[in-house]
Amino acid sequence: MSTEQLSDVLTRRQQIAVVVVAAAMLGAVFAPIAYGATNEPGDTVAVVEVEGPVNAALADDVEAELTEVRNNESVEAVVLKIDTSGGAPVASERMYKSVQRTSEEMPVIASVQDISASGGYYAMAPADDIYVLPTSQVGSIGLNAIAPQPSPPSEGPSGPDKTGSNEIQQWAQQQTLADTFVETMMHQRGDEFEMPREEVAQADVYLGTEAVQNGFADEVGSLDEAVHDAAERADLNTYQVDTRETGSDIGFPILIRTDDQIVAVYDNDPGYGEVEPLGLAYVHQDSVPHIDTIERFSATDIETSTHDARANDPTEDDTTSDEPADDSTTDDRTSTGNGGVGS
Repeated sequence: MSTEQLSDVLTRRQQIAVVVVAAAMLGAVFAPIAYGATNEPGDTVAVVEVEGPVNAALADDVEAELTEVRNNESVEAVVLKIDTSGGAPVASERMYKSVQRTSEEMPVIASVQDISASGGYYAMAPADDIYVLPTSQVGSIGLNAIAPQPSPPSEGPSGPDKTGSNEIQQWAQQQTLADTFVETMMHQRGDEFEMPREEVAQADVYLGTEAVQNGFADEVGSLDEAVHDAAERADLNTYQVDTRETGSDIGFPILIRTDDQIVAVYDNDPGYGEVEPLGLAYVHQDSVPHIDTIERFSATDIETSTHDARANDPTEDDTTSDEPADDSTTDDRTSTGNGGVGS
């Protein structure tokens, strides 16, 4: 190889080396900036889980989480992970207002898992879009309530309806709640519904694929797809997901349906729970487990039953102790409330 050819080869190699070194230097300068961009304010999609019966405790948590989201500069979009058959009207309205306020400040997408019906559907209605799975259930726009029953007016100086009830007024209250639900949904999704108001008010429930066709939902997709959509709406090329749990960690309250009404069962002691009838509710009735009867009892009933059971138990030997039995001792599972249900 001639001296001139060697010089040309070295020159090309030197050029390549210069390019490699320059690229490495640029990477060293810009890589931290690109990496840092994923940790600057405005890079987070918050996933707020809304699961279980809609009650005051769930509404408290959802309101608190969405308030924190709105005040958190790092959060640019929200996805509501929904799985609820509904619950109390007031709690549903509170969550609706909180979602509505959040959607005015940033993209909000609802992602229905198993079900979002009645009060759950009410709460998520202000979302920009509703994602469903093909087998998700949505809808049940209406009120679940027991038919009003008249009761005698109170006697004495109190108002006549103070302890009694006015059947006409109760019917009017129920109708107002039912109309409010339907009108609110028509306001939120009237342009999407492929049916008249009268059909919406039938309170039907639809599977995900049908819900997209009739306007009760917008897209068939998973939670991940909903998160990606929310990020795109917020113009986030890179983002992290912050999942926020709400509601009780122990699975209570649970809803139970009898032949007469729907009740909420709250955890009290192992084996027993407090029972609270839901007189007025935004609940999809068919999604609530049915039992024939609920036995109500008091703490005194349990103490008596426990004492009698021990007295009749042949394994209990009173002669093994010289000290008298303490009748004040109760079973560890004794309910401390006014009423309960056995599990």
